Amino acid sequence: MRHIFRGLPAKSHKVDCALAIGNFDGVHLGHQKLLKTVVETAHARELASGVLTFEPHPKEFFGSEGVIRISTLRDKINAILNCGIDRIYILPFNARLCELSPEEFAQEILVEGLGCRWLTVGSNFRFGARRAGDFACLEKLGIHLGFEAHATPLVLRDNERVSSTRIRQAMQAGDLDEVAAMLGRPYAVTGRVIHGAALGRQLGFPTLNMAFTPAGSKSQCGLHGSFAVRIRGLSSDGSICGGVASMGFKPTVTELKRWLLETHVFDWTGYAYGKLVQVEFVQKLRDEQKFSSIEELKDAIERDAQNARDILGLPKA
Repeated sequence: MRHIFRGLPAKSHKVDCALAIGNFDGVHLGHQKLLKTVVETAHARELASGVLTFEPHPKEFFGSEGVIRISTLRDKINAILNCGIDRIYILPFNARLCELSPEEFAQEILVEGLGCRWLTVGSNFRFGARRAGDFACLEKLGIHLGFEAHATPLVLRDNERVSSTRIRQAMQAGDLDEVAAMLGRPYAVTGRVIHGAALGRQLGFPTLNMAFTPAGSKSQCGLHGSFAVRIRGLSSDGSICGGVASMGFKPTVTELKRWLLETHVFDWTGYAYGKLVQVEFVQKLRDEQKFSSIEELKDAIERDAQNARDILGLPKA
């Protein structure tokens, strides 16, 4: 049975585990290799397989604006579970946590809190107050506290390390092929459809609205602009729809900085509010831009929609 914990589990739910620690933004091929090692080791040693991750992103906690994320928390959790992990521990990154020394973190969180008996991290992993702990420190603490620490080898693509940083750079450049190659899957965002301002309906292009970041978040998506997309989850028969989507903060119509995904679905009508849908990004059409009028915005959406239909091989509207 899979378990997701917000914070440390109660003592009655604590089990000995093989563990991986990290932000795991994107759950890319490097992360997947690390998680595969955790699952295999856990099975061999009759332990639970676990992941310890953090929310909000540490950079957000320290006040950084515009922290770029690859995944929503929902998509990150799903991708981790798809690797076969039994337990995910989402630890709140707060003042208490960031003040723990490496020794306190290992004792209170890893051993007493999570029952860690085997641990793997990236070779560049840092932990504890002021990032004082490194892998060598973790190995020494493990010997003293009763867990094994292992560094996971790097995964390379084109002789460079597969990393969340490289994926964010490819996202900002609109290179979805490169993003998919490092993720091992097409880039997609999953979320509940929420109510919006209904401007798209007034323009003749009703949209499904999804919040990429929660209200008040300082983070944003690595992608921005308009895209040809495929949509899953609207129909009970599992059919896939084509559409055009905008990712950003709508500079033409609002000053709010909340990062939103708005998707117009081609040739579909129905009630979508509250549905859990997935939007897969196929090809970037253009950057997000601020238009001088609503009419200019409408003209741009019409061009985007036709370009997206052509890319997806769909008939003209």
